[in-house]
Amino acid sequence: MSATDASRAKQPHWQVPTRTAQEPTLKVYNSLTRSKVDFVTKKPGIVTWYNCGPTVYDSSHMGHARNYLTQDVMRRILRDYFGYEVNFVMNITDVDDKIILRARHSHLLSNYISQTATSLSSTVLSDTQTAWSAYVFKTLASSLPDQPPTSSASPSFDAARSIWAAVLEKEQSPQDKKWADEQRAKQEKWTMYLSAVKVGLRGIEEAEKAIKDGRTDAEEARKLVESNKDALSIWLDKQFGATVTDPAIFRDLAAYWEDSYFKSMSSLKIERPTTLTRVSEYLPEIVDFVHGLVEKDKAYVVGGDVWFNTAKFDGAAGPTTTDGEEQKWEHSYAKLQPWSKGNRELLEDGEGSLTNGGTKRSASDFALWKSSKSGEPAWPSPWGPGRPGWHIECSVMASAILGSNMDVHSGGIDLAFPHHDNELAQSEAYHNCRQWVNYFLHTGHLHIEGLKMSKSLKNFITIEEALERHSARQLRFAFLLTTWNAKLDFKESAMQEVRGHESAINNFFANVNALVQEAKANPVASDAQHHYEQAERDISEKLEQSQLAFREALCDSFDTPRAIQVILDLVSASNIYLSRGRGKVNTGVVAAVSEWVTRMLRMFGLGEGSPVDSTGSKVVGWGKAVAEGESGDRDTIVMPYLYAVSAFRDQVRKLAMEGAPASALLELSDRFRDYDMVELGVALDDQPDGKAKVKTVDADTLRRARDEKLAIAQEKAARKAATAAAAEAKRLEKLEKGRTPPKEMFKPPHTDEYTQWDEETGLPTLDKEGQPVGKSKVKKLMKEQDVQKKLHDEFLKAQ
Repeated sequence: MSATDASRAKQPHWQVPTRTAQEPTLKVYNSLTRSKVDFVTKKPGIVTWYNCGPTVYDSSHMGHARNYLTQDVMRRILRDYFGYEVNFVMNITDVDDKIILRARHSHLLSNYISQTATSLSSTVLSDTQTAWSAYVFKTLASSLPDQPPTSSASPSFDAARSIWAAVLEKEQSPQDKKWADEQRAKQEKWTMYLSAVKVGLRGIEEAEKAIKDGRTDAEEARKLVESNKDALSIWLDKQFGATVTDPAIFRDLAAYWEDSYFKSMSSLKIERPTTLTRVSEYLPEIVDFVHGLVEKDKAYVVGGDVWFNTAKFDGAAGPTTTDGEEQKWEHSYAKLQPWSKGNRELLEDGEGSLTNGGTKRSASDFALWKSSKSGEPAWPSPWGPGRPGWHIECSVMASAILGSNMDVHSGGIDLAFPHHDNELAQSEAYHNCRQWVNYFLHTGHLHIEGLKMSKSLKNFITIEEALERHSARQLRFAFLLTTWNAKLDFKESAMQEVRGHESAINNFFANVNALVQEAKANPVASDAQHHYEQAERDISEKLEQSQLAFREALCDSFDTPRAIQVILDLVSASNIYLSRGRGKVNTGVVAAVSEWVTRMLRMFGLGEGSPVDSTGSKVVGWGKAVAEGESGDRDTIVMPYLYAVSAFRDQVRKLAMEGAPASALLELSDRFRDYDMVELGVALDDQPDGKAKVKTVDADTLRRARDEKLAIAQEKAARKAATAAAAEAKRLEKLEKGRTPPKEMFKPPHTDEYTQWDEETGLPTLDKEGQPVGKSKVKKLMKEQDVQKKLHDEFLKAQ
């Protein structure tokens, strides 16, 4: 071709590919619309996210796990599956009425024990009776409509006992079941109150008996105080709460429980936030923010309190915006739950037990700044010493880090109103913006065996307690099986289902790893066969279908239950393919499936350790975290295996030199398989072709399987031995019956029924009354004698 022809030559037309399946787009359920909407971030590929953190005053429980583990899963999906960069901001509430009360109660009770309750004195008993009585009147008295109000600030012990007796009678009476149900419906903590009063009274009665018996040491005092700690804490706080002024008392309690919270989160493999904020570190910014709201006439000051004015905000005109055309809009209060605006119970609960709501203009107004009374921590402000309201903290800290608009805000559904609605109102008022949050994600409630988790119902489970029964992976797996914004019912049957799924995936990983390791250990040249037939094409097609279905599930508002089911179906299909036997399995095909399954499980946070091994090869399976003190160096890893093999070799040589039979070598081989290799997490599955399949499995799993198999064998052997023993006993019993000669069987000492016998046969002729034995009787006795003759003959043979 000439240069001219070459310059005129053109490439043929390239055709734009046509999709064979529709590409799914990510949609999320947005509480601001109560529907699934397209997920669009302000900046492509970047998510700005604020998550409401814990109020740190007690142990972390499964309700916390439901919220923070779920947020962790969604964060991982956005980052590790969809490829977003996620700036995840979370706060720690370390200034709060709950913290103040818990710190004061703990401090005052501790002081009382060390300074007053050093022995079981009459003073300690009297104090406890007074505290118990006040607790009864505070928690139970209102349940009795005919109970007159107490005229004394300190109700008598006898009056309190009368109240308790009346309540207990109604509580235990079948006729008053409706009354008991009503009390539980009115007071969530009713059952807890009953328990505290019952335990407290028992402690008082035991203390009274101890004093009579002369047992008044510190241990007896401690038992009394412990049984009445709730009542005593409240009673002491009422008298001396105002004297607790050391800021360290409140700070130390919050710091202790914050540390406990993060340890619990770490045990669940929940990642720490990108940025962590604490209320105590943002007090100047909070004061400035509240001052700004006052300046904008969206808040008002009464005494030392500052309240957000919902009436001034709701319906207020927003700034005119121009996006091609002029748009007018108004601010709106309670965007998330407008139907809850007038719910006084929720509004009051959101203000805290130490808040004085008597100074606010409207029931829906909420505290931005609260004047502190004696016994409450305080910071300086233009309105006097005080502390922030609950809702303002998140607005200030989120705005300080993320600005006047963020992509995502999340928290538990119980925070939607009033906390999150109040956050939105004060933030949009301060920034004078239309939309402070673009997507509000609320995680669903947690129930235990169908019931709301509650200390009063005695189904309260801390994270530490849950991890004593289930692994962190099992808990995360269980949460993945429920949609993130739905109610999650944590129950034993669900955990059994999780263990079943885990076992199926374990089996799949073990079989694939065994094949992969065999292929690496025994490389062979091509046998001129591609080993890619219809079965292999079916599995490869199943993998592609699963990958698309998995994406569709996660694009549908992070539908993890559907995504997990896709993985389980793929694993099931692969296990069926693997059951064909090693000679009919294309290792590359199942390796591709296992690598994808591994990546997706790790993406959910179900994996552990490095995704690659020491050679740089991809780890297939859950992986294993390197424990503290473990080393990844070659010698540390291989020496336990080398010692086991070396010891086995030594024993084989010893048996061979001794000329031991083949059975001894086989017994040694089985012991090596069932004990030495099990301790190292290696499973040797004997195969028909004489070559064992090698698997790496958790040592605990192998031990359990071995011990269960051994227990079954021992039980079978025991049953066999018992059967043999019973047969032998029966045989001996039969022989023993034959010990008596037939001629002697009707004579004493064997029987005293007869007085004369035939000398030749031994058959009786006269009974004990001296009367002749009848013919029919003699005939019957002859038959018995014939049976005994046979038994006697067998007895003689056995001698």
